[in-house]
Amino acid sequence: MIRIRSTELALFALLALAVPQVQAQADKLPMSRTAGTVTLNLPAGKTTLVGLANVRIVASGTVQAVEGAGLTLSSSPASLPDLLTAPHALKIVSRANPTANNAYGHSARITAQSGQEVAAALAVAPNVGDEFVVYELSRIATVLGAANEVGLTGAATASAADKVYLTENGVLVGYFYRTDVSQWRRIDDADGANQGGTVIAPGSGLMIVRLAGSDRSLRLSGDALPARHVAGVASGQNIVNNPFLVPTSLSASDIQSNITGGTGPGVADIVYLEQNGLLTGYYFKTGGPGGTGWRALGDSVTDAGAALLMPAKAILFKEQAGSAGFALPEPFAD
Repeated sequence: MIRIRSTELALFALLALAVPQVQAQADKLPMSRTAGTVTLNLPAGKTTLVGLANVRIVASGTVQAVEGAGLTLSSSPASLPDLLTAPHALKIVSRANPTANNAYGHSARITAQSGQEVAAALAVAPNVGDEFVVYELSRIATVLGAANEVGLTGAATASAADKVYLTENGVLVGYFYRTDVSQWRRIDDADGANQGGTVIAPGSGLMIVRLAGSDRSLRLSGDALPARHVAGVASGQNIVNNPFLVPTSLSASDIQSNITGGTGPGVADIVYLEQNGLLTGYYFKTGGPGGTGWRALGDSVTDAGAALLMPAKAILFKEQAGSAGFALPEPFAD
């Protein structure tokens, strides 16, 4: 179940009435941030893709200088807070040069800070004048609770516990709550260190696989991340965040312009969407019998462009064709 504040609903209605004006300002920070609360169901015996649609934005402003990964920032507040004690990321949310994407929509973890100078290894260098936001990155413990306050099924062994998956270089890495030591542990290293502090990488989400038991819910609150979403992906399986608080369809999302399509699912990237605990795979068909457009796996003829990307639902993306890449334009803006 998803709950969005009435102030957000009013904002969405205003956006719908003023699409031309919003599109004209797509490359600039909004006048004010959109904040809200999202509650996700975690049904027993099913899989849920969790997107981090709400974050804690701690600063915003303009890039003043660029030297490699080093950025000098002009910010609000005027002095950046401590960005290293807890993990933070910087996201570029506008483009000073409107004719090119540049670093627009890219995020990277901040690895060093000296006053207003930070180091963030963005995949594409920003331009002076680009706008940014700095936000706190989620960790397993901050999303699910250091002591598993969300109430997933824990156990002394991974086989008897619910599984939480994150992405590392195209590989899904599993975690579980080990009850006999009251800690989060990796499935492949159950006797290792506590993993509650494991950082969910910028642009990524979670996949939760529940065993039988009681349904649970996950409540996320904070600010919505603005601007297009560019995720770093690798060949293989990637859990891509969907940071937007409004639904959009596959056909309206323009994802197809940022991934590799093909004449069949064996030569195209696959986008898996989850609804009610069930995952369905889609690919963008570029030709051959059955025409072109979004298709569900196993059906090369029926148009599937109406399939919805829902708020707070991550995307499981299988990068298997062409150059690695994934981008999701901001609904009602790009």
